[in-house]
Amino acid sequence: MQAKHSTSELMERSVKKVNQNSVIFALIYGATYLPAAWLLKHQLVSKPFSIIIAIVPIVTFAVFVLKLIKAFSVMDEVKQRVQLEAVVIGFSLTAMLIMLLFLLELCGVTNPGWFGYGHLVAYCWLFYFVGWFVSKKKYGV
Repeated sequence: MQAKHSTSELMERSVKKVNQNSVIFALIYGATYLPAAWLLKHQLVSKPFSIIIAIVPIVTFAVFVLKLIKAFSVMDEVKQRVQLEAVVIGFSLTAMLIMLLFLLELCGVTNPGWFGYGHLVAYCWLFYFVGWFVSKKKYGV
């Protein structure tokens, strides 16, 4: 006779699976974004095919966001608060960077090598992780 699984064990497995799915789709997004950016930067493919290549990471990012939202729904309140604060801090820092870059461009002081559109994606992720670290430390998680 098999032992029945407790509700908490089933819930724990469900949470673990949802979290694993969001990590897997984050990796899939990264695995599509980086090669797409490289291929498009070096213009190795025809124009129609390059448009398809440009759309693929957007689709994988959308799926990742949906999986991440699902993962948030099964987190406890403290972890949700940490994630919310990380996003708010990351968004705020990104908005400040964009404002600064705009104002510096108006002054004629810009460096697209460091602050082009492609670099903004990396800065957004960096700012999110700064917010995540700060918030995790704040709540002791």
